[in-house]
Amino acid sequence: MTAATAAPARPARRNPVRAILNRYYFAFALVLFVVLLVVNLIVQRDFGWAEQVTVFAPLALAAIASTPAIITGRGAIDISISPLMTFLSVVFAAVLIPVGLGGWMSVPLVLLLGAAVGVFNGIVIVFLRIPAVVVTLAMYFALAGLSLRIAPSSVSIGDNWIGGFGGAFGPIPGAVILILIPVVIWTALSRSLFGRQLFAVGGNDATALSSGVRVRLIRVVAFGVGGLFAGFGAFAMLSLLRIADPGQSTAYTLLGIAAVALGGTALMGGRGGVLGSLLGAGSIFLVQSLLGVLQVSRGMLGLFYGLVLLAAVVFGAALSRKGGAQR
Repeated sequence: MTAATAAPARPARRNPVRAILNRYYFAFALVLFVVLLVVNLIVQRDFGWAEQVTVFAPLALAAIASTPAIITGRGAIDISISPLMTFLSVVFAAVLIPVGLGGWMSVPLVLLLGAAVGVFNGIVIVFLRIPAVVVTLAMYFALAGLSLRIAPSSVSIGDNWIGGFGGAFGPIPGAVILILIPVVIWTALSRSLFGRQLFAVGGNDATALSSGVRVRLIRVVAFGVGGLFAGFGAFAMLSLLRIADPGQSTAYTLLGIAAVALGGTALMGGRGGVLGSLLGAGSIFLVQSLLGVLQVSRGMLGLFYGLVLLAAVVFGAALSRKGGAQR
């Protein structure tokens, strides 16, 4: 008597698009960026690279600075990044320069102050168990108010060295250097033990905790890294405007978050990186540029940002997290 042999089960067919997006979280943003860049080059024959990168840099750095906290999960969206960039620029122009600290020694001071604000946010969020949006919203208003208190009107930086980053160093635009430094720092961090633990916390903090990861510390440090990157954003704003303008506090708040979402970083955490945020920021900037040239209503930008955030939440929830922590 022979036993019946069951027919082998057919392997489930994988959606190739979903597989690519799982493997390369930034794939959609990359394609969108390339398409928009080509369209802009066609429409704008006098597309000035150096000038465009200088204008783009503050948005790019706001998106980069928003990324680490979001990756930690639990809805850790830091909406205080834009006013922090403005606050740091005001401190540089209205406090450090007048007391003779406007030279290169100001760089670590500004960066450390940014990191300290981020760490403070992280400590309050993690140890007092207050939602990130509440804490960073409070910090948003506090920083905006402090900026106006320190400088009720815009403050010029004169011929300070940071203005040179609005031009070029040889063939390299200064703004590219300001963007590349945080990217290099992030690349090193994401490949370290901290980076692996950061993505583990964002993917499943309970599992990470049971594996010995110091979840609270990782979350606090992530906010600190975001504050550090905001310091570079402050220098980018100063190099672009040549003034510290307290009225710019809200300029990049929603844009930075929309860029992170468009870049493929999961707003629920555990997946993403600054490369996607950079591509997302580039796509938003190119949309702005294109609509300006075509004289399309600026009100359409608000609709675009809203659709980007909505699509990112829905799309990110639909993707399997097994594609994991691609940086």
